Amino acid sequence: MGRKEGTGFMYEFTSRIRYSETGPDARLSLSGLVDYFQDCCVFHSVSIGRGPDVWKKEHYGWMITSWQIVIDSYPKLNDLVTTRTWAYRFHAFEGDRNHTMKNEKGSVLSYANSRWVFYDMELGRPVRVPKVEIEGYGVEPELEMEKGPLHIHLPSENVTTRHPFKVRATNIDTNGHVNNEQYIMMALAYLPANIRTRELRVEYLHQARLGDTLLPKVAIEEYNYTVWLENEEGLPCAVMRFMV
Repeated sequence: MGRKEGTGFMYEFTSRIRYSETGPDARLSLSGLVDYFQDCCVFHSVSIGRGPDVWKKEHYGWMITSWQIVIDSYPKLNDLVTTRTWAYRFHAFEGDRNHTMKNEKGSVLSYANSRWVFYDMELGRPVRVPKVEIEGYGVEPELEMEKGPLHIHLPSENVTTRHPFKVRATNIDTNGHVNNEQYIMMALAYLPANIRTRELRVEYLHQARLGDTLLPKVAIEEYNYTVWLENEEGLPCAVMRFMV
């Protein structure tokens, strides 16, 4: 359900953790958590009449450029959780959001910061956020959290290159490129089994589309695992740092 608060808008929905969203430990998977936050953003857009159908018609839309997600606890199968998102800043062609997931008692399980750009699909570049978007979402106070650096440094030591692979149709979203959560799913395949990420940082740099070849690179630094996926030009499409 959506709910209006204060001078702007926020959006929240409540759901039980499904079996299909859990990992081997019967807790919500990291990719499942990203899906909750992403879905909440889309629900928010739909609730103000600015959803994917409008983006397709107008050839505009929001594209995420970064995530910082902090996880205190992963909910278990059948737990009732409430996921919430709100915008807290618009500037030029950018918009910033916060996100939280709480359990039935109201305790925060995870929280996040994300940055988005408003994109002209026909021109293939960011454009200034229109007034209708800003007024539709409104702004709420920014969540108090310790923010990481804007850009993720690519390690130069202890880097291994894995086998390249092609982007499949199942990786593509309504914008015609690899969905942001799919990059995370791809990267998780190169991490040791059963590790539990306490913080995830992601930077999206270049779009990958159906049929593109991606080259995975993996670096281990103490308790951090950094995975990036390069395109055929050697440019990183997405850089992901898993802090455990």
